[in-house]
Amino acid sequence: MKLSYWLLFHAIYFSMGSPSYAQEDQSDGSSLSDVASKMELDENFFDALRLRTDLDFESPKRILYTTISDIKAFRQQYKGTEMSLEFVIRDRLHTAIFLDQKKNLLQSMDGSEFGLPKNITADELTRQLVALIGGMYYGAQEVRALNR
Repeated sequence: MKLSYWLLFHAIYFSMGSPSYAQEDQSDGSSLSDVASKMELDENFFDALRLRTDLDFESPKRILYTTISDIKAFRQQYKGTEMSLEFVIRDRLHTAIFLDQKKNLLQSMDGSEFGLPKNITADELTRQLVALIGGMYYGAQEVRALNR
């Protein structure tokens, strides 16, 4: 008899679906979309210039969180081209830059996070970022286009 109640309980519970906490409110009462909106209004946030709307990911852009505190560091030329580091990151690699953070980290379009070395120059950080994104399935085509 107990077994049938147990089976009935689990059947009802699982037919209702498991609870999802992905969109749960943050501890301060703000939703995840509110947190993203606040981040985008921050003076240290430089949004991607182009988005990947052709893909079905959580986000149409990547976000580079960096310890570098001044966007001017990204205004130097990329590998002797006429493109700046900032342009390569924000336009060609569909990546926003969030300055003055605790660590260097790339958040990919699917939400995965990849650590990057600390205490490096904007030039070296960009090179590391290009290599990291170039190793990604969709990022590889972006890097190939960049190197043409």
